[in-house]
Amino acid sequence: MVFREDGLPLQGMTGGNERPEFDFPKSWYDDGEEHVFYIEMGCNGMFGAARPSYQLHRCEVQVINWEARALYYDFWMIGDAARELNGATKYKAKEVANRIMDVFDETDEGSIAKCRAIAREYLGDNVDSDKVFKEEPGMSKYNAVYAVGNCHIDTAWLWDFDTSKTKVARSWSTQLRLIEKYPEYVFAASAGQHFKWLLDYYPDLYKRVKTAVMQGRFIVLGGSWVEHDTNLPCGESLIRQFLLGQRYFQNLFGFKSDIFWLPDSFGYSTQIPQICRLCDMPNFLTQKLSWNNINSFPENSFNWVGIDTSQVLVHMPPANTYTAAANFGDVKRSISGHHNLHNDQKGMLLYGMGDGGGGPTPEMVEKLRRIRGLADNARGEMPTVEVGCTVDDFYKKLREDTDNGAKLPTWRGELYLEYHRGTYTTQAKVKNFMRTVEILIRDLENLATKASVFNKKNYKYPHNEIEALWQDICLCQFHDVLPGSCIEKVYKEDVWPMLTKVIEKELIH
Repeated sequence: MVFREDGLPLQGMTGGNERPEFDFPKSWYDDGEEHVFYIEMGCNGMFGAARPSYQLHRCEVQVINWEARALYYDFWMIGDAARELNGATKYKAKEVANRIMDVFDETDEGSIAKCRAIAREYLGDNVDSDKVFKEEPGMSKYNAVYAVGNCHIDTAWLWDFDTSKTKVARSWSTQLRLIEKYPEYVFAASAGQHFKWLLDYYPDLYKRVKTAVMQGRFIVLGGSWVEHDTNLPCGESLIRQFLLGQRYFQNLFGFKSDIFWLPDSFGYSTQIPQICRLCDMPNFLTQKLSWNNINSFPENSFNWVGIDTSQVLVHMPPANTYTAAANFGDVKRSISGHHNLHNDQKGMLLYGMGDGGGGPTPEMVEKLRRIRGLADNARGEMPTVEVGCTVDDFYKKLREDTDNGAKLPTWRGELYLEYHRGTYTTQAKVKNFMRTVEILIRDLENLATKASVFNKKNYKYPHNEIEALWQDICLCQFHDVLPGSCIEKVYKEDVWPMLTKVIEKELIH
């Protein structure tokens, strides 16, 4: 991670050619002053310390030829169009790509401008700015993709809780840089626990995030404390996930989320629609059911009805990922992979590096600009893609076009994932811990309530202490922790000690 001299995180960096660059802030060029910055390095990859050794091969200051890089993106997307489209637009893309190759001369820098002029015949004139998303005729009504930048951070998985705290800072500081660079870009993030970690450990960065939230560029959503498992926690725990999350967002930002955001969890309890509606969340997003290895889930946009007939509007991104690289094929599959286009003709694309954090890169936004440009300019089968939309925008549009969901199919009961088995039995110790703390905190709240009513003079209900216990309990219900899919270190050094302390505090109170 890159830090300013005063310790403010500026941006995360990742080796392996994933995010190897740090662009100096424009203000550093303008003020004529000397600037000091620090780069923190860790001997691990995005998914943990998987190699016996790590090495820094090169660290240097470079002056980028931005026109050459822009041509690289131009040619990349035109080449993809030549491979993946059909009909006239496919052959026009081949012709343009061949002409670019004929004109390009690596010994003549002036050839770059000539090549870009050829590329504009296919991509249009505005792919270097956000103007490309404002061109006529605008978004297609029947072939539309709404691209949302996001960064799925597993609160623990192949790393521990402490590592996730730094992942939040690295990822979100990076996304603030992207927000500054691209006027059209918006970013979505979930989980109350992640915002609490940011506030506790990186308060100056939190202030910058809050500013972006208030500007509508950093979208807070999800409504739960963590992106939790929904099969193993008791009903009260499920309620507390939303109570803690919604209340925390309300206190920090002045609003609650209207969507339950759970792209990566191992199946979904039939209780969820009822709980969502009671917690003011009429919308639900997941993606995991596309991983089914027996039956392909039949819908992408549908109504999910729970055990009491409460229902939520669900969308599962048709590209079948929440970590898309915003490639040509990702946008195309966001329509071609939609299972019920006969009901509605739009899809959401969730792009950005995830699981280990990171989020979108400048390269991804540049690709989406060109995909929008060729859809508007070359027309044909390619969907029009919108980058400046929010998740709320998508669901509002979906409701408008489907008579508030009445035209969509309905799924009743559990959303069962036919893939990750063993989640009821793996790491049995953490499951035993969880049921123990749930029973004890129920007894604690019951007795504390009675004591505060019948012994008002000598006993005050320990609200803050009990809420802190619930936060730890809900943290340990994260969808990789409680089902048992984390590495051993997470359980031995984080979860078991944390839940042991919860039990001790419950018994003391």
